[in-house]
Amino acid sequence: MDYYKLSEEPLAAAKANKDQGLYRMSVSMATLAIDLLLKSVVHRIESAHDLIMGHNHAGMVTFVETIYPKKDKIRHAAKLSRKYFNASRYSRVENLALFSEELADEFICYAELIKEYVDNDCQATIEDLQTRFSKQH
Repeated sequence: MDYYKLSEEPLAAAKANKDQGLYRMSVSMATLAIDLLLKSVVHRIESAHDLIMGHNHAGMVTFVETIYPKKDKIRHAAKLSRKYFNASRYSRVENLALFSEELADEFICYAELIKEYVDNDCQATIEDLQTRFSKQH
């Protein structure tokens, strides 16, 4: 499964929803993009890892950091993403005011930050790919 490719649609949806004033859905889509981006790296490291089956964003970052650089901003974004992953999907009506344009902007920035981290800091090396594919034979 190409988690990285799958992340493109929710990231685009986060931006489109924000532009339409659908801030809760914008946050929801941004957290989904973060989830998929992190899973793309976890899957590359260990394709059958249990973290792929859940939404433990902080756990995924901790696992990714065993190989790739540790960054406080990434940990912070992942922690908030996990917190809002469910909150944005299963909100009570009284919580809807929490989802503002500013919060939507913040989560789009978090998703883009995670994407930048995946693109620049978590690049697969030839050795990574050789190790991964040699295990499957």
